[in-house]
Amino acid sequence: MLKSELAVMKSLNYDGRTILSGRSGRKQAWGNIAWEGQQVKWSTLPDGRDVTRVVEEGALDTLPPCWLKIWNTGEYGDMMWDGSAGFSFVSDRFVTAVRDAGFTDGYQLLPLDVQPKRGDRFPGYSLLLPDNHDREALIRSYPFAYRSWSYLDVSGDVMAALVSAGAIALHQEEAPAAVARLLES
Repeated sequence: MLKSELAVMKSLNYDGRTILSGRSGRKQAWGNIAWEGQQVKWSTLPDGRDVTRVVEEGALDTLPPCWLKIWNTGEYGDMMWDGSAGFSFVSDRFVTAVRDAGFTDGYQLLPLDVQPKRGDRFPGYSLLLPDNHDREALIRSYPFAYRSWSYLDVSGDVMAALVSAGAIALHQEEAPAAVARLLES
């Protein structure tokens, strides 16, 4: 991380917050964003743009039709691990819990059908992209310096909504401990 990025992280309040990600064990499903005509260099879109840059810029509406391609079969959690691009894939239950609790702004969603290794596509997940304009936002990316990342930093209220909805297969860590560990490394 750059010194400026570390300074931003140190300036944020992490009290009562939780860092979330999909579980990355062998028994969990992992996925990655996919589109028609995807090349061996998986991140290059048909028009030559890099998908990670497009997402980081928040230009989700300029992406070609995409889906969530499963590359490790297993349990489908309310966040799915993405070991490549660093995107936050969340289930419909995650989105519904957050919205039903009244948290409707500060992030973008790109609904994605899921393409399992075998079988037909089915709906159920979205790419969630925090806006990261508000340092006190209820949902932020983690680390905050990166808008698109596999980890989310959520407020206690958001975490309570997810627990109340019965969210499953979430890796969670108290934010103050996660930040301290990151800053030490």
